[in-house]
This record gives sequence, C-alpha cells and structure tokens, in this order.
Amino acid sequence: MQMLFHLYDHGYSHTDPLIYMWEIYDENQKLTGRYVGKAKGGAKRPLKRYQKNVRRLLNHQPYHIKGRDYRRVPYALAHATKQGHTIHLHFLCQATIHSINQLEREHIDQHQSCGAESWQLNDC
Repeated sequence: MQMLFHLYDHGYSHTDPLIYMWEIYDENQKLTGRYVGKAKGGAKRPLKRYQKNVRRLLNHQPYHIKGRDYRRVPYALAHATKQGHTIHLHFLCQATIHSINQLEREHIDQHQSCGAESWQLNDC
C-alpha cells in the first residue's frame, strides 16, 4: 500500500531548505493530524522519507535505527493511508540553515501543531 498525498509546494524550491506541514483529514474532512517540520536538505525528506517510513510501518518493519521507534507523525500517516484518509503536504516557506529552527518554531506555533489534542503531532 502506497501513501498518497496532495502536494502544495506553492512554488518553493525543492532543493533549498524549507519548512513543511503535513495535514490529515478523515472521511468527513475533519482535521485528524497536523505536523510542521523542517528539511535542511530541501524537499527530499518530506517527499521521500515519510513515504519510506510509512511503507516500513505498514510492512511491520522496525525503525531504521536500532532501539528507536518512529515518531507520531509516521504512525498517523500510516493510519491515514490504511483508512484512505486525505493527506496534504504543504511547503510553507523557504529557509536558510541559520533561520530554519526559528522558522520551524514560528510555524509550529502559528499552525498550533503542538499540544495535547490528538491531532497535534509535533512534540512540545
């Protein structure tokens, strides 16, 4: 089973560092997951790494680093894939190596992706 998603790159470069956001909606279009992340190496991480982790999870394979587990967002994306839920990937802004951590924090706060709600997938 392959993870399918809608990409909204908003014209941002795929090779430069960027801030991205995953959103998951159930069959009633209710938000069930939101995660904001950073990709220092450009779009490869959100475009490829998450699909690989979801595929590994769905095939009951362990995380690639022995002794560690997947984060909450791959589990949520795998569940959404199994259920046929809608997944969106947004590229929110370009960044520099020097600004990427601050921009990630600002977007986590702006999009309220960190908190106690089940749909808030960022760790606080």
